[in-house]
Amino acid sequence: MPAAVMARLDRSELRCRVLTPAKNVYDALVDSAVVTTLDGELEIFARFEPTISPLAVGVMRVKARDGTGTTLAIHGGFMDMNGKALVILADSAEIGNEIDVERAQQALERAKNLLAGVTADKAKNVDVDRARLALLRALTRLQVAGRETN
Repeated sequence: MPAAVMARLDRSELRCRVLTPAKNVYDALVDSAVVTTLDGELEIFARFEPTISPLAVGVMRVKARDGTGTTLAIHGGFMDMNGKALVILADSAEIGNEIDVERAQQALERAKNLLAGVTADKAKNVDVDRARLALLRALTRLQVAGRETN
């Protein structure tokens, strides 16, 4: 890591990286980050207790030193906090302004239709857990993109 970055890290900043198998989604020095773990939301600051935790599908909010914020849709994975670095290893992740809203809306409608048609007789033909996860992912994408859903 360059000396300038190390000097900045010494000022109690937190380096936050969000990685997926496909790409590096986010990498910046921040004041704090809020992630959704399986136990609920967790706000993380520099020098936070070392923690490894599984992540749920949810919204991640990152606050930069200048007060600006970035919102990401995180679709499962793990977080690793080790003092001055937070690494999110996500199954998939998207920054709000990069989300394809039309595609997310279509996925939401598909999941709603699948779940609406589930009865005791038809449940064996539909993977209900997968449909619920698709619904949650679509809702999360739309929330991060700043779109209201019905």
